[in-house]
Amino acid sequence: MNIKKLRTAGMVCNFALCGIFVYLVIFPQKATAPTAEAVLFCAKSIIPALFVYMVLSRRIMAITSVKRLCAHSLWGGIFTVVMGIACGFPSGAKNCVYLYEQGVISRTRGEFLCCVSTLPSVSFILAFAGQGVLGSIKDGLRLFGILVSANLITAAFFYILFYRKEKYKTEKNIKIPPRNEGITEAVGECAYLIVKICGFIICFSVLGMLISEPFGRKSLLGVIIRGLFEFSGGIAASAVFDHGTKKALLALFLGFGSFSAIFQVVSIIKGYFSLKRFFIYRVAVGLTACLLAMIT
Repeated sequence: MNIKKLRTAGMVCNFALCGIFVYLVIFPQKATAPTAEAVLFCAKSIIPALFVYMVLSRRIMAITSVKRLCAHSLWGGIFTVVMGIACGFPSGAKNCVYLYEQGVISRTRGEFLCCVSTLPSVSFILAFAGQGVLGSIKDGLRLFGILVSANLITAAFFYILFYRKEKYKTEKNIKIPPRNEGITEAVGECAYLIVKICGFIICFSVLGMLISEPFGRKSLLGVIIRGLFEFSGGIAASAVFDHGTKKALLALFLGFGSFSAIFQVVSIIKGYFSLKRFFIYRVAVGLTACLLAMIT
């Protein structure tokens, strides 16, 4: 995209934001109810599902032996991806940035692992999406399998297109800095991160509700708009459709991650890894997951 098109897109976004601001000044009740709903969701679902896992993940990644494991070309990549998927957005990205800052992995490898290790947490997929919307943990496991499959398929294509020539460092030729992070640093850093996450969720939940309102919040287009802006709201709204439609919508929302989750990750990787490649990766995973959900 050239500079002129970027400027045009930026101007359109700025005018849209100004329009939303004026609209909310005139109709403040349109923001208060969605904001209260999003705050309650963060308190009841997001913080309990993420915070402790984020702290433990951050502390584990600081262990010297774990850093040496992460430096390994194969097992280190698998471990980093598993830790990211287990904890969910944006913990995987945070781990990759940390390993890059510590000199454990190269920039190119960190960028690739950041793409692959950013999915919603397993507990969120099984409980909220599976049991809460699809009706059972078993359906949640099937959905998780679809998301992992879509992630691996996309990762394979991205590896061939962008990262095949990367020469990974190994634990034999890398110097691991001494461990100097304790539990207090992990708690403080993750507390700041969880506040940032909740801020993005609240902001994009309100925007998604406002933009989807003219189409009808229970219409297919309205639900898609909500889910693309903030996936938890779109997932909850998908409950009104039949099982096949719900499964396809949930796969799309969770695979793509929504603008809320993407901007959470962008706030972490900006200045470290490619934002363009990360966004393209998320779009590819979302579309692949949706297709797999429709044919399985």
